[in-house]
Amino acid sequence: MSCKLTSKITKDNCQYAVAGVKDIYLINYDPATEYTYDTDGGIETIVLPEKEKAYKIDFADATASFSDELAVNGNGGKYRTHTVNFTISNYDYQVLNQDRELSLGKFTAVVVDRSGRAIMLGRNNGLSATAFNYASGAADADACGWTVTLAGTEIEMGRLLKDVSVITAIADATVVTP
Repeated sequence: MSCKLTSKITKDNCQYAVAGVKDIYLINYDPATEYTYDTDGGIETIVLPEKEKAYKIDFADATASFSDELAVNGNGGKYRTHTVNFTISNYDYQVLNQDRELSLGKFTAVVVDRSGRAIMLGRNNGLSATAFNYASGAADADACGWTVTLAGTEIEMGRLLKDVSVITAIADATVVTP
C-alpha cells in the first residue's frame, strides 16, 4: 500500500483562528491555467489564459461558506467534493446580467478565510452551480438575496495559496458604481 503518512501532524496552539469566509474569488475554469508551487506544495503563482481574470464576489455578510469533503463511491473509490456557498443581496442588472454565467458556467474558486488563508477549490475539474435561487424573506429581518451553491468533484484537497497576493494579483480591479 503506497498511501502511508510521511510526517507527523502537529497542532500550533499559539495563534488565533477565526472561522468564516472573508473573500471569494471566481475564475472561469480553463484547463490551460498554469500553476507554480512552493516547496510545501502551496500555489505560488497562477497564470491565466490571455484576457482572463479572477472576479471578487461581494456576498452578504455571514452568508459564505465552503467545504472540502471526502466521498467514497460504491466500488471503494475515493474522491473529494468541493462546495462553495454564498448569498448576493443585490437584485439589480449587474447580477441579472451575470445570471446565465453563474448558473451555467464552470469555475475555480479561491476562498480566503477570516484567518487569512487562501484556499483554491475546483482546480482540476471546476465547480458548477447546483443552486442559484432568489428568496425575498417574509419578515423584516429575514435574509434575502440570491443564494449560490457551486460544487464539483476533485482528485485533491483544496490547495493553499502561498498568500492572498497570489489571487489579488490576477483579480479584476474594475469598480462598478451604480
